[in-house]
Amino acid sequence: MLKLIYTETSLQLELVTADLDGWIEQRSRFHTSIGERIFSSVEKVTFLLPSLICEPTAINLYLHCEGVQSVTADRSDLDRVEIGLTGYWLSRDLESVEGIFVTQLPDRVESYLSQLWCSANSQPIASDRAIG
Repeated sequence: MLKLIYTETSLQLELVTADLDGWIEQRSRFHTSIGERIFSSVEKVTFLLPSLICEPTAINLYLHCEGVQSVTADRSDLDRVEIGLTGYWLSRDLESVEGIFVTQLPDRVESYLSQLWCSANSQPIASDRAIG
């Protein structure tokens, strides 16, 4: 599962080993148990990657070969590529720009997007998936 954490000042992308529906249910139960409301809706979110890291045509060809239609890659401008994902948006407020977005894609596609993200942000590739 891919998890994107949106705050006012940052965006983090993480690979998570969990079933999407189970994760959302667990999160909802947790917030209910502490007396908080959490809103969940099906949404499309986007994030930007530098065009030096990725080419939209190549990404779309890869996604087509993997049979994935819930992810898009479009040129935003000369320097950036916009990646669009369909999944679930969870937030404490319906109008909030801060929240967590989760989606379940084939493992290879999730890993590919995570590697692009990490390359763009010069981070080591990390995940909570078992290695080996």
